[in-house]
Amino acid sequence: MNNNQGFSFVETILTVSILFLIFGTLMPFTNLMKLQLAEKREALHVAITKNQAATAIKNGDISGVVILDDVGYVWEWSSPILCVNYVIFEVSYESCDTY
Repeated sequence: MNNNQGFSFVETILTVSILFLIFGTLMPFTNLMKLQLAEKREALHVAITKNQAATAIKNGDISGVVILDDVGYVWEWSSPILCVNYVIFEVSYESCDTY
């Protein structure tokens, strides 16, 4: 006797439960990974800006703007301190280092 009527209700519920469990754990994990990647990208862009600012400071400039991924990173040099200001999602950030 073969049961050729398709999936039973219990099998369907079990399959849907497993899918919800898998995607319910993977979605927050991927969201966290995206946020961490965005933070690392911002830190990289600040480092690139400070590197380009160091070159410009050698040439006598004391301020400037570097645009990376449509975000303006404004840097300013005041003797021992180099500050980089930038705005992402209407929130202003500042990164200052002493050299």
